[in-house]
Amino acid sequence: MPHVRTPLPAQLRQRPFTVAEARKLGVSDKRMRSSDLRAPYRGVRVSTGLGWSLLLRAHCALLTAPPGSVVTGADAVEILGLPTPFGARPAMDRDVTIAVPAGTRGPERLGVTVRARPLHPAARRWIIGDVGLPALEDLWADRCADLDTESAIALGDAVLRRLKDDRAAMSAAVERLPLSQQPQARRVLAQVRYEVCSPVETRARLVLLAAGVPEASHFGAALPREGAAKIWPDLQWESVKVALEIDGPHHAADLQHESDIRRNRRTGEHGWTQVVVSSREVMAQPDDVVRWVSDELRKAGLRW
Repeated sequence: MPHVRTPLPAQLRQRPFTVAEARKLGVSDKRMRSSDLRAPYRGVRVSTGLGWSLLLRAHCALLTAPPGSVVTGADAVEILGLPTPFGARPAMDRDVTIAVPAGTRGPERLGVTVRARPLHPAARRWIIGDVGLPALEDLWADRCADLDTESAIALGDAVLRRLKDDRAAMSAAVERLPLSQQPQARRVLAQVRYEVCSPVETRARLVLLAAGVPEASHFGAALPREGAAKIWPDLQWESVKVALEIDGPHHAADLQHESDIRRNRRTGEHGWTQVVVSSREVMAQPDDVVRWVSDELRKAGLRW
């Protein structure tokens, strides 16, 4: 007869659990070695039927840590749907990074890295699916020390947008950093903009600034269109009515392409010049993007 496994207690079937907890509920060590259970970290088990995701891995890692700990770093960035550096390895390919409360000791587990600096007592925590995460502003501030400047600004752009332009919250998070990390984070924050919606837009903005092009006014004014909706260019120079639109791969779809044609027509009807570039061109041909935008701005009368 085929071997029939003893069912797990109901409270352990849909979440990760520790070996110690399972033993208290009467689960044998032999049962915890069964192939239907994953052992991601020493002393932790989870049903293979739950799949394996970033959030579930984070939950497993936190079971090895003191209460009040959070998953931070690249894992938290991806769990929260924030932008990661171009070309970065997925968080799942790296150790989970954990920050623990002051006065506690982090776990010593293969696959888990404990941040040397403990959690600041004034920092807020978020809970997603039983996983503790830093608040957006503290996650961004902490990442400034690990990222290149462009990636830190792109992350900051996304965080400031999620925070609905609450720059004060980000400034407060900088003040919670160690003194040695604060100058870099302040320099990044000075370049963060609420209106930028994607890392490619961030790169375009920074490439143009580095070339000496005057900074765009972003969403200083929407372009009028029929009805209540409006056209929001990715970047715009309102004083000379020049707009930059960055088209990603989804713009190749038929319906999106037709929408883009209507958008361009309306933009021209209202006296604006629109420079359209692809996201690939921003990434691979930044000098060309600078030249195309600069030419149109100068034709429109902007001088620098």
